[in-house]
Amino acid sequence: MFTGAVEDIGDLVKASGSRFTFSVPERFLDTMKIGSSISINGACLTAVSLENKREHLSVDVSPETRSKTNIGNLKPGDKVNLELPLGIGEFSNRLDGHLVQGHVDALGRIGKIQKKRNNYLYRISTPRKFSNYLVEKGAVAVDGISLTPYQVTGGTFTVSVIPHTYENTTLKLKRNGSEVNVEFDVLAKYIRNSVDKTNPYRE
Repeated sequence: MFTGAVEDIGDLVKASGSRFTFSVPERFLDTMKIGSSISINGACLTAVSLENKREHLSVDVSPETRSKTNIGNLKPGDKVNLELPLGIGEFSNRLDGHLVQGHVDALGRIGKIQKKRNNYLYRISTPRKFSNYLVEKGAVAVDGISLTPYQVTGGTFTVSVIPHTYENTTLKLKRNGSEVNVEFDVLAKYIRNSVDKTNPYRE
């Protein structure tokens, strides 16, 4: 489980088949072991190799993850957002964003980026079938970043990004047309699933 508060930025070193190797800060490797989880662009992945001297971390990316995320489209040198999972007992003192599972629901596409005063507005579209998971002033994770959606229309929404988030995540590298990983709020998904199961008029 993650919070959507990105801790640092890494970059892809190489990809060979399903094995992806990233350069990550040493402090990440100091707290990890083989089998540890890490959020990379919002996707929860498992460390299969750690090279502390070279500050490299390798993960295996499944076909399912490739199909639902932008991980498979990364090229060597591309930047990624990184976050370590919450530890036991950290929910009370480190829940800075919202509960993020690292299970990406869909690829979104940035349709428009606009600077408004000090903030940056991103208009993001996702498949319409996910519209029931989007709530005005709710929560959504975009490339692993906890953000608040508004101006929700169907599967399209806007997020406002403060300067700190803009400068310390990969959002500053995005352009119109860029793909982003989107995970909808897990609470919204559970509630919607519960409503669907109890609705006598559903098909």
